[in-house]
Amino acid sequence: MHYLLFYEVGEDYASRRAEFREAHLEKAWKASERGELVLGGALANPLDGAVLLFRGNSAEVAENFAKTDPYVTSGAVKRWHVREWTTVVGEDAETPVRPSVVAVRKNTLTDSPNTVRGDSSFRDKGLILRMWKARSTVDKSGEYVQHATKKVFPTLRAIEGHRGAYLLRRAVDGATEFVVLTLWESMEAVRKFAGKEPEKAVVEPEARAALMSFDDSVTHFEIVDRTGETVK
Repeated sequence: MHYLLFYEVGEDYASRRAEFREAHLEKAWKASERGELVLGGALANPLDGAVLLFRGNSAEVAENFAKTDPYVTSGAVKRWHVREWTTVVGEDAETPVRPSVVAVRKNTLTDSPNTVRGDSSFRDKGLILRMWKARSTVDKSGEYVQHATKKVFPTLRAIEGHRGAYLLRRAVDGATEFVVLTLWESMEAVRKFAGKEPEKAVVEPEARAALMSFDDSVTHFEIVDRTGETVK
């Protein structure tokens, strides 16, 4: 999830921050390298605060940063608080919410020979759904989300015949289970991604490092029909 850390600074912040800036930046960049801090910086005009965006499994990722930040411990920042931020739009969104499936398909699938127009929606007959499952520790789950959304999904979008992807997760027995669903026009399109043996899972070293277990094979389904309900 995403969390916003808000800083409210004292009147002498502009004159005092230089003394602690190097230590603050060192701490911030280390948090960024760990994948915790996404963006951070001071508010401008007027210079009366700062906002830092964190990614983690709980608000503690931002709270722990603030508690030991030199700006805070020195008193240059007089107050701070953390708010959970439900991000729904953009490649970095943790819980993406898309417009209705119908609206998306008007731009992507209307020319497909596998698309049949119904009374009030499109039914995607003949598309292939590729399903794969894996598990990670709670601590490592964010690393896998980053890998999937930042590296894998952008790569898929560049493959001809790819028609979308879903990354699902749930808590199971103290771990995080992931299900990855990808949509393809045909098995030929799947092979452009998976190679000559499409039943074998494609698991890159970065993904393996973030996972505690994963399926070595995938399952393919042909989409026979669907309802016209909106999918978010």
